[in-house]
Amino acid sequence: MCHMREPAFLVACVRRYFQPSSTLPNVDGLDWDSLLDLAYKHSVAPLLYATLQDADVTPPATFLDRLRGGVQQIARGNLMLTGELVRLLSLFEREGIEVLPLKGPTLDTALYGNLGLRTFADLDLLARRKDVLQLMRVIEADGYRLITTLHWPADSACFRARESELSFLNPAGLVIIDLHWRVLPQYFPASLSVDELWGKSHRIPLGRTKVPSLSPEHLLLYLCAHGTKHLWLRLGWVCDLARLLQVETAMDWDYILAEARQTSTLRMLALGFLLATELLGVELPPPARPVVNDRRARTLAETIHRRLMTNARIPASGWEMGLLSVRAFSRTSHRLGFVVGSLRPSEAEYRSLPLPPVLYWLYFPFRPLRLTVKYARRLTGL
Repeated sequence: MCHMREPAFLVACVRRYFQPSSTLPNVDGLDWDSLLDLAYKHSVAPLLYATLQDADVTPPATFLDRLRGGVQQIARGNLMLTGELVRLLSLFEREGIEVLPLKGPTLDTALYGNLGLRTFADLDLLARRKDVLQLMRVIEADGYRLITTLHWPADSACFRARESELSFLNPAGLVIIDLHWRVLPQYFPASLSVDELWGKSHRIPLGRTKVPSLSPEHLLLYLCAHGTKHLWLRLGWVCDLARLLQVETAMDWDYILAEARQTSTLRMLALGFLLATELLGVELPPPARPVVNDRRARTLAETIHRRLMTNARIPASGWEMGLLSVRAFSRTSHRLGFVVGSLRPSEAEYRSLPLPPVLYWLYFPFRPLRLTVKYARRLTGL
């Protein structure tokens, strides 16, 4: 069982990657198996291994062997996914379709300059809504199959996907593509429009070619919004934001702050900044420092910090994630939009009750009924 020491030691190790002068706690009595599990759980095994290479601690040889093997496997998987991304982007370009990669190999390259220092398991691609159906056919013609459950086998059903994305699996069962037409679902506020992303995007080297990537400014806004949506459950997400703050020293902060103010999403930035500075010790540039003077953001950061240090469940329950998200919003309209969005049908409803398009409206009363039964069974142990 993981105790308080292992999460604290893991955070200290990762912090040392960002702040090499920081010290590590005493390792006497540390549960190394639990530490290894935590590192994978939080997607920071490569950073843990990189830190322990020159740290003044001596882990058990068996632990280092297992960690090294895991990190090598992560690197091989990343290389395979990178090659597939380059191939797919070339395919889409031949079809005349613009696609922006989100996270994945482009994030590794932009932030770490190394495809072995981050953990990712799929390829997130952003497309304009008008291109989604064409892209879907190109992807399926390439051998991938749709694994998202639609409420009905029709083109119109694709855009009813609650998370504004469709997922595909390759024939070998090794690669998942998540095709997005919104950066975040419609029910979640964000300061990012798809058209603006392309307007400020640029190309970065990846292997022997160059691929499109989000601008540093949009990447920062995206990482903060994505982390908030997912309760900043994984330390690896905080690492990505911290690394961006370290390597991109010439970001247009006037643009970033103006976008966040206009869309009332400054608190999401404040939350991300507090976690990056207090957990990992990175410094904020002067224009960003006033952002963290948000009492509610600090309370949220303390909640997330406490979850991390007590090895709370990953993934968190939908209720817990929803409550934190709502607390991170500044506008009442955003809170209401989130609550209303939570009532929208999901894949679980489509799997439970296949209905033709003319009866789609029945999913709205069916969803709360299904959830009530689900949680009642959990409470009663049935």
